[in-house]
Amino acid sequence: MFISTLSEYINANAPMSNIPALLGLHHGNPLGLHPIAIPILLLVLAVAMRIMYRYISKTDRRSLYPLLYGLWWFAVAATYYYCFSGDLPLYTDEDLGRQEVCVGWFCQRQVVGVGWSLLGVALLSFTVYTMFSILLHVIAHQSDRMGLQEKHWREWNWIIAVMLLGASAAGIADDLAPILGIWIMIAYHLVVFIMVIVKLVVDTRRTHLFHRCLFSAFCFLVVFEAVTMLAIECIEGYIYLFIPIVGLFISADARYRKRQRPAA
Repeated sequence: MFISTLSEYINANAPMSNIPALLGLHHGNPLGLHPIAIPILLLVLAVAMRIMYRYISKTDRRSLYPLLYGLWWFAVAATYYYCFSGDLPLYTDEDLGRQEVCVGWFCQRQVVGVGWSLLGVALLSFTVYTMFSILLHVIAHQSDRMGLQEKHWREWNWIIAVMLLGASAAGIADDLAPILGIWIMIAYHLVVFIMVIVKLVVDTRRTHLFHRCLFSAFCFLVVFEAVTMLAIECIEGYIYLFIPIVGLFISADARYRKRQRPAA
């Protein structure tokens, strides 16, 4: 019954990243923010997190972790607020022949023009890359505190690679056959979710610290969904430009300095 209803919705609407519309959870922007305000805020937060991330990595100033965590969660919350706003600019979906709320309006040629849309894609790429980098750094920090080896926290890179390659495949398919694009998106969502559950179970068996492992898995899923909503529709108009950048995203790595432990 659910699959049938979902299939009917997909055939009627061909949604790519409009998860808020799929869930019926759009809000009317109660803070009254201009549509460009949060994208600019996310860019500023990305720059601030990148500077702090470099500083912590080079100087091992662990006292700055609470501030880094705070900025990161603020950026994630702002992303959700933005993506669920119902008063974002509209664009005409040529496949459906109607206007829709556009999360990635600042990357759409028909909304802001070619020059601004290219700049939007570039700045969005930096923002998404930074959010993934900080995610890896947060997970690395938590894993180190649990006593996991470096190779164990780097296993999250494989899950991010699946997410980004799935998003690229869905974007390309959406450009050619919108219905296929949404089914690919659903498929890679399921694969990522299963991989996170497996990672949670494996790390729990390694450390016997279920709650900390659950926190890492929760962080990943929350950021994964936020970035999916923010990025995939934004790159729809420039998917072939975005593909080379995916390689950069996949190589995003947490340059994490392990804490020094006293010798036995």
